[in-house]
Amino acid sequence: MFNKQAIYHKTPKGMESIANRQSGLGPRLRSLLIMIDGKRSVADLMALTGDGEALLAQLAQDGMIEPVGGATAAAAPAAAPASTWPDSQAATTAPTPLVVVSLPEAKRCATRLLVELLGPTSEMLCMKIESASKLADFVGAVKRAREIVRDVKGAAAAERFIAEIETHTPQA
Repeated sequence: MFNKQAIYHKTPKGMESIANRQSGLGPRLRSLLIMIDGKRSVADLMALTGDGEALLAQLAQDGMIEPVGGATAAAAPAAAPASTWPDSQAATTAPTPLVVVSLPEAKRCATRLLVELLGPTSEMLCMKIESASKLADFVGAVKRAREIVRDVKGAAAAERFIAEIETHTPQA
C-alpha cells in the first residue's frame, strides 16, 4: 500500500526506458511512467489512472521509480534566480543540480523531458539532440526544442523545460 502523499520520480533506469522505446513496457506502464515527474503525489497519479497502484508497484519493483528523498508530501518549490540559459526568459523554479552530468546524460534528460511534454511528436527533436556530439550542438538543438515547446505548450512550459535542462547540462 502506497502512502497517498508520497511523491515519486524516475530513476535513471526509468528515464532510459522512456527514451528507449524498446524497453518492453506495456502502454499503461509507459504512460504512467511518463506521468511520474517528481511533483505529483501517489493520490494525483491514481486519480489520473484510476487503478494505478498496481502499476506503481510494478514500476517500483522494476527499479523505474523511487520516492523523492523519502518525502511524503509535496514541498513548495523554491524560487530560483533568473535563468542563465542563452536567450532565456526568467525561470520561476528550478531544481538544484546534485551531480555533474556528462553530455550523454544531458541528452537523455532533454529527450525524456521532450517526450513528456510533446509525446511522439518530439521524435525529430529528440533525434537532433541525441545526435549532438559537442556541447555547442546540444545547446543549439535544445534552443530549437525550446522554441517548439513554446509554440505548442506556451512560454511557461518552455521556461520550465529550460530550467530543468540547465540543471542537467554539462559545464563547458
